[in-house]
Amino acid sequence: MSQFSFLERLSVPTYDNDEYATTGRLFIDHEKCNGCGVCSQICPGKAISIRGEGKAKKAYLDEDFPQCMSCNDCAAICERDALKVVVAYDFGLYYKKLNRGAFAPPRRY
Repeated sequence: MSQFSFLERLSVPTYDNDEYATTGRLFIDHEKCNGCGVCSQICPGKAISIRGEGKAKKAYLDEDFPQCMSCNDCAAICERDALKVVVAYDFGLYYKKLNRGAFAPPRRY
């Protein structure tokens, strides 16, 4: 038996609603970050922006439109280990949740 009613099955999910999907959550350690901007350039969701001038430049999660997809590209490319994805992207609603174990950064080549 499905957990969704007939009307819910006919509805199209809108992923700007937190009930249907949540974006990934990124932790940025500003003590380690030097503001080089490589993470911002590699982010496919454009979730990271660099703010500040000179030595005060740091990476920040974009608050206006945070689209972290939990790809972990930023963590893999950061030489200072200043970034870490702490919550994976959750598509919600029609997608089955899989338990894939602990979230780990991709290996470095």
